[in-house]
Amino acid sequence: MKFGKKNSFKTYIYSWPVSVVLGIITALLFMSAYERFGVERDMSNRRVTSEAELERLQERKIQLDDRVQYLEGERGIEEEIRTNFDVARAGEQVIILVGEESSVDAVAEEVIAAYPWYQFWR
Repeated sequence: MKFGKKNSFKTYIYSWPVSVVLGIITALLFMSAYERFGVERDMSNRRVTSEAELERLQERKIQLDDRVQYLEGERGIEEEIRTNFDVARAGEQVIILVGEESSVDAVAEEVIAAYPWYQFWR
């Protein structure tokens, strides 16, 4: 055993230059971990947004599938043609239902007649 070299390794580890280097490495490690935490939070928010968008698009797909299935049938095709084009099948006739006249029109005419012609903006 050498008496003068007893704690040489321990003195190097506890020296201030080694402590500064280890402190810098520790600070860099914490900065990297904090940055990863921020990225994880951002990805979590994006995931929630994407899941909501996916759910909305799946509902829209179900609606479109139902609409396509309806339009594949004869009744759906006929209704779509009648809606977009003013057509009727052979033998069909137009029926006009006449209801009671409303008194709102008569009241409106009386109010209009009460004002002179130059006060039409009232």
